[in-house]
Amino acid sequence: MFNSALSFLGSGRKTLVMLGAVLLMAASGFVADSVNAQGNRIIRATNGAANPGQNVTINVQIEAQGNESSASFTLNFNPAILTNPQVALGNGVPQGANLGTNLSQVAQGNIGVLVDSTNTYAAGTRNILNVTFTIAPGATLGLTPVGFGSSPTGQSLSSSTGALLPVTFTPGTVQVGSTAAGVEVSGRVVTPDGRGIRNARVILTDPAGNQRIATTSSFGIYRFTDVETGSTYIFSVASKQYRFTPRVVQVVDSLADFDFVGQQ
Repeated sequence: MFNSALSFLGSGRKTLVMLGAVLLMAASGFVADSVNAQGNRIIRATNGAANPGQNVTINVQIEAQGNESSASFTLNFNPAILTNPQVALGNGVPQGANLGTNLSQVAQGNIGVLVDSTNTYAAGTRNILNVTFTIAPGATLGLTPVGFGSSPTGQSLSSSTGALLPVTFTPGTVQVGSTAAGVEVSGRVVTPDGRGIRNARVILTDPAGNQRIATTSSFGIYRFTDVETGSTYIFSVASKQYRFTPRVVQVVDSLADFDFVGQQ
């Protein structure tokens, strides 16, 4: 059973509608995975990198259109390499979101997840979930996948009325045995209608609290070079005219088009 039964009880009638819709589709002969393969909504696992004995955090993100409310899926991983998973809600979930986890198959490398809310995601890239693993001390070096499945919890995405929405689930990887190489992170800082913001300050904060600042060009472009991979950073923006939501990302390779959109 889910270890957070309150999350199901708290979601009320909408969750019952969502579950009823899933059962109706199954009775009609539809396959959930074929529904998930349609549309341009994406739920993805980010990449990570760390050495044996260290912790690594994988984020689950959604490319939202603005009407999504509840998501469910199973996160798959190799339990011989990725151990002691700690699951927490991300900072991009709708207000009042509840987290339910099914840990009955965690020893087999499966974590069932339900993130449910009566409110909707804001459009754009939103962080649903943070999952922190400890890499086994004797883990084999190389890439290990973190993907999605349907057991013990099926894959689905629904609106606030319980209607199922098309979505594609995209896996990520963890690089075990990282090398602290320097990469580039760049993007634009723009107004809500897409115009570049000049002289905004983009602030990169590393795990030790050290900060680097990049000032945007006349087209809103910023760039950080020689960013060490394998670490998680906080990116925030300071501007006189607009507010910006900070973003947390683990850098494992160069990032382009890492954009920030201002809020009034």
